[in-house]
Amino acid sequence: MRRDTTPAAAAWLVVRTAGPDDLLAVLAVHAGRDPGGRPPRSASRAEERTWARMLRSDELTVYVAELGGEPVGTATVMVMPNITYDCAPSAFIEAVVVSAEHRRQGVASTILRRALDDLRAAGCHKVQLLSHKRHVDDGAHLLYTSLGFVAEAEGFRLYLSGGPTAGRGPGS
Repeated sequence: MRRDTTPAAAAWLVVRTAGPDDLLAVLAVHAGRDPGGRPPRSASRAEERTWARMLRSDELTVYVAELGGEPVGTATVMVMPNITYDCAPSAFIEAVVVSAEHRRQGVASTILRRALDDLRAAGCHKVQLLSHKRHVDDGAHLLYTSLGFVAEAEGFRLYLSGGPTAGRGPGS
């Protein structure tokens, strides 16, 4: 476990990989992304099945940041084998979330530094991270560029079910 002395770490921010017993903690962080969000009392069967599948994958890592034992941040990283770049893997970072009351205290940067260190050690050639355009004004894009990410590509999404554009074709 890595300890960091960023502003949030006054009570020692610990970033670690998640385990089987961390599902509710991760769900609580996601619920706390908006002020007043309420942590769930239990996980659904679908969440439990998905969590078990995530933890079985050698290519996927969920990080949990704890401040004084309380979960305050999370991120998920997927390493994808690749036959290009001399067979060096690529990585994708998804679901970087910090509880609303702990933002701008170094939590996300500490999680991402840990993940980037782990990805370097895994021999990854590149790391990709998509961030919604709405985050231009909330500091997320500034955080990512401060860690060395470059906005050099245009991202595209197609929601296959349940997303904002699900079921809509071109021109609709």
